[in-house]
Amino acid sequence: MQRLNGLSPVIDRYDALLLDLWGVVHDGSQLYPGVHATLEKLRGAGKQIIFVSNAPRRAAKAARVLTELGIEQQLYDHVITSGELGYRWLEQQHDVDLGKRYYYIGPAKDADVLNGLDYRRVDDLKDSDFLLNVGFGSEEQSAADWQKLLRAAKAAGLPMFCLNPDFEVVKITGERYACAGVLAADYERLDGRVKYFGKPFAEVYEYCMRQLAPVPRERVLAIGDGISTDIAGAVGYGLDAALVTGGIIRKQADEVEELCEKHNAVPKYIMPTLAW
Repeated sequence: MQRLNGLSPVIDRYDALLLDLWGVVHDGSQLYPGVHATLEKLRGAGKQIIFVSNAPRRAAKAARVLTELGIEQQLYDHVITSGELGYRWLEQQHDVDLGKRYYYIGPAKDADVLNGLDYRRVDDLKDSDFLLNVGFGSEEQSAADWQKLLRAAKAAGLPMFCLNPDFEVVKITGERYACAGVLAADYERLDGRVKYFGKPFAEVYEYCMRQLAPVPRERVLAIGDGISTDIAGAVGYGLDAALVTGGIIRKQADEVEELCEKHNAVPKYIMPTLAW
């Protein structure tokens, strides 16, 4: 693992970058220092940029947030979210008997993720065909609040679709919030069936490479702050990866090499922040 303070020493090796959002570009409410200038440098060097997020919402919605935070559309080529991947997958299930009724697990702000599709949200678990898990209903909830419902869903044999495999996110202030991946892991421990969308699963990288064609894998660099998602996914797909230590693992930055070995996800580079 090569330690970097910025991308400029190695950037000539790559034609395109896959950039995580939360923990690398922003913390959900503000950009990390220096990010905008770094994006300008990358675009000035002719690099393609795809933002790749495990956000459980449509890509257009994530793009609007970027605009609000000051990231102009000319600074990137595409946005892909785990919510978008889930939407598109469900949209294509014409010949699969999934059922059309789902029980929603998540906050009100993301309840529109399937708007426009022929699926209907129901409020009674007994009326549902599957669980749509996008996260906790509020920041005050814990995994314990959902155990009774998860046990009932498992007893009914309901599959779960998880639109955010992350376990947690962190803000610049250090505050940490649990994500949908926690509930999905709990459901799997109950022997419930879970289909995930987003990193670290191969489908998201396959989508990105189609957008970048004909750029070969060895000319693509993936940058993220999540070892088990961003780094594991990129390395598993055969991409070079750079781990940003100033995000989710900020308090464990001194243990980064041990953490990467533990998850069998060793990046090519380590850097404190996204910087030029």
